[in-house]
Amino acid sequence: MTAPPGVRSSRAVRSHGTKGGNHLLVQIPTVMRSPCRGRSNHSHVWTNIHPVLGRLTEDDVRVDGARIRMNARADAGKLRGIIVGGKSTVNYGSDFLRPRSLARAALSVGAIYVVGSLIGFVQRVVVTSQFGAGAEYDAFNTAFRIPDLLYSLFASGALASAFIPVYMTHLAQERRRAAWRLVRAVAALVFAVLSVFAVAAGALAPLLIRAVIAPGFSPAQVELTASLMRIMLVATVIFGVSGLLMGVLQSNGAFIAPALAPWLYNLGIIFGALALRGWGAYGLATGVVAGAMLHLAIQLPALVRVWRASQPATDTESPAAPAPHLSSSNTQHAIRNTQHATSDLRADVRQVVRLMLPRMVGLGAVQINFIVNTNLASGMGEGAVSALAIAFAVMLLPQVAIAQAMATVLFPAISAHAARGERDEFARLVARAIGMVFMLSLPASIGLILLGQPLIRLLFERGAFDWQDTQAVSFALIWYGAGLAGHSVLEVVTRGYYALKDTTRPVVLGVAGMTLNVILSLWLTGVFRAAGVFPFGGLALANTIATAIETAVLLGLLAARVPQLSVSRMLAAAGRSALAALGMGLGLWLWLSALGDGPLATVLAVPAAAAAYFALAWLARSEEARDVIGYALRLARSRRLGPAESA
Repeated sequence: MTAPPGVRSSRAVRSHGTKGGNHLLVQIPTVMRSPCRGRSNHSHVWTNIHPVLGRLTEDDVRVDGARIRMNARADAGKLRGIIVGGKSTVNYGSDFLRPRSLARAALSVGAIYVVGSLIGFVQRVVVTSQFGAGAEYDAFNTAFRIPDLLYSLFASGALASAFIPVYMTHLAQERRRAAWRLVRAVAALVFAVLSVFAVAAGALAPLLIRAVIAPGFSPAQVELTASLMRIMLVATVIFGVSGLLMGVLQSNGAFIAPALAPWLYNLGIIFGALALRGWGAYGLATGVVAGAMLHLAIQLPALVRVWRASQPATDTESPAAPAPHLSSSNTQHAIRNTQHATSDLRADVRQVVRLMLPRMVGLGAVQINFIVNTNLASGMGEGAVSALAIAFAVMLLPQVAIAQAMATVLFPAISAHAARGERDEFARLVARAIGMVFMLSLPASIGLILLGQPLIRLLFERGAFDWQDTQAVSFALIWYGAGLAGHSVLEVVTRGYYALKDTTRPVVLGVAGMTLNVILSLWLTGVFRAAGVFPFGGLALANTIATAIETAVLLGLLAARVPQLSVSRMLAAAGRSALAALGMGLGLWLWLSALGDGPLATVLAVPAAAAAYFALAWLARSEEARDVIGYALRLARSRRLGPAESA
């Protein structure tokens, strides 16, 4: 077995015992940089990689051409050292490619999202205590629609789903300068496009509100909504750039700063509600802009660290690196290389735009659903728009902590597998993620349905938010909560398509789902009205049904495209989770029947229900639940004993 030039042999990998445990030491030929370490380590030095990867021996190392594969044992995961052009780099995110490691990473990110969700709850409590579900808050929620539409279309999910696979392709090929050129070009494009559309939307705001978004609003509400929209359009432009940076950081394994960014956004809104309360809804809109600026600012230090860590010691990738005494032939060669790099950059940007276009149509369909709901709800009495908005936001809190955390960690990993054509690994990760999402979202869905009203009363009922508002919001939450699992699984399934650079199928199904949602909304609101209950409950139920059907069809088509993805195994895992969730729901109903739904009983019901669920899931042999329990026990043990004893 012959090692690549610059690497002595497979003996270049050895295990070294230290006080903190076994450390993997890798000898590298030139320079290795990593976002985890920051500074470079120069030629032929032993570099400490990670304290918990376990022992490696010669048997764990395989040299294949210009690539060294180093496979650690047990929980060590997989570490790849790729030698390209005389340089050595280590992909620190590769340990996340293991299904159990992926779950642990998602749980860690999810923990940050849980705290962020709590801050979001505080934000909702602060805002609703001042505005209730009245006309002014209706105007604020309605003013969000166009800015949110623009952000969703030109940034957010559309940009990430198109940008990350193209960006990850450059990282996998060690073309880091090309990757950063792509970042700069896409950032400039997003900023320019969003600025143009924001100015146009601001100019047409009154017309859009009267004719499209909220025709049931009074002239005073239209004027207020238009003014709030113009302020919040500034935040849309900022979010466009910030959303791109989130994708860059996540692709480089830096998940913390993007996960913390929503904290600061919510804190900005809280600032606007409290410090600028004299401004009314204008204070809230100003808080949205302040939160967007903080959302961007917290990511900049992490971006600088990632950028510095990715810079090579020598500018071997630069097509036009200056050199003294260039000859005429060298100058012509540099010019050709520059032209070639420019052509490649344009091709990359075109590919990002081409992948974005179908996704934009799909997200546009989602936003049309929201606009249709707002349009219909605006004619259902004062507070209907806000009741739907608050209930949907409450449903999103567990959805963010469960599904978006998993999707955040999953997407770069499956994009790397898809780029290398590793369909078995791709399918294993997607199936594992879907099972984990089912395991966590099903009990949360039942919890929202049974505990919705006491939780809304406990969290929101104060100030201008009264008992009637609690009834309206909790009623909508019942029907939105029933769709939590569908919304959560959809996050993972669509990431599978985007990793395969297929944005067309999700769009086609998204448009079909939007059409079905509109039809169901028109029908179910009439059914609910005839039944003598809040008619906007039909809007929430229509959203749940349409999302469930869209998710099921997309999952079936993905399994047909990737035969290694076993739908039967995923359904079996979901069935075990559903059985445990139903048992938990029965216990929760008995709890509320015996103890009532007062504040203390409601607070204690949450951990009691969680404990009952995981116990039942363990008995049902849910592999995902056992992984979560095992990870929690190992984490508790490591914190109790310290790193030396637990290693």
